[in-house]
Amino acid sequence: MQLDKTAIEIAQRSGVEMVDLSFIVMRRYWRSIAIIAILGIVPFAIADFILLWPLTRYESLVMTSRDITDASFFHLRYLSIVTALILIQAPLALCGVTYFIGQAVFIERPSVRQVMSCIWSRCGAMVLILGILRMSLVAFIPVVLMFGDPSFRPEVEITFYLFCLCGMVVLMRGFRPFSSEILLLERCPVFSSKKRPDQLAYSKRSRWLHSSLSMELFGMHIGVALVELLTVYSMSMGLVFLIGVLTGIWRWGLWMDLFFFPLILWGVATWGTVIRFLTYMNARILTEGWEIELRLKAEAQRLEEFAK
Repeated sequence: MQLDKTAIEIAQRSGVEMVDLSFIVMRRYWRSIAIIAILGIVPFAIADFILLWPLTRYESLVMTSRDITDASFFHLRYLSIVTALILIQAPLALCGVTYFIGQAVFIERPSVRQVMSCIWSRCGAMVLILGILRMSLVAFIPVVLMFGDPSFRPEVEITFYLFCLCGMVVLMRGFRPFSSEILLLERCPVFSSKKRPDQLAYSKRSRWLHSSLSMELFGMHIGVALVELLTVYSMSMGLVFLIGVLTGIWRWGLWMDLFFFPLILWGVATWGTVIRFLTYMNARILTEGWEIELRLKAEAQRLEEFAK
């Protein structure tokens, strides 16, 4: 690996430039990104499909409800829940994409087996930080409760899901978004070790990387989230139009709810993962002069090889 020869130029960029560059990265590595993303998404998608199935029986839910008489309420409820659920799960499901892009930057395309091996070696840290602290797995709790009783219960859905899960996730990801990059690419341990005093623990590394750019990162996070939601909406409406042209059925059907809408959400979440990695590169350039560090390390490598 030659640190001064990269597939993506290590340079400071604006938010618009990073979004534009993300399309180039997706186009160049689309095959590998798609395979790795599918491997991470499939377990979550199957679990979501099973657990959310009772929420799609809109007419039955209307018949059993005392206060709600419009099936469109339950339809909107399902779309809101599946959107929030997938966006919460995405960092853990798509961590393999983060690792692949991090290696591909240095013209080292890892195989799918190498990516999975790296994920497995960091499985404990990923589950603890992304799955529990950042709630990618905790998000299943309210969905399991709704699977057992799909009737609308504000105390579960509004209090626990909306405010606790979605609110905390927005704040955590907004101000400190680079958990996957710190754990997988920098390989920081979750806890400090006396045997390796030179290695930064996750919490300290996260604080150092995020503290000086917290407001800029939060603004970028909100902006990207809005763009992602608008992209999901436009793609969904475009697909409904296409289905209408081809079949003559001009309505949002159950196939959209169960298959196409989640597929669009996962695709947009994969794109968001690429944007987040490019933002991570930008943050390291701004706070640590990463491009200079890479050049110095590259020269040090050449000197070591010459000395040998």
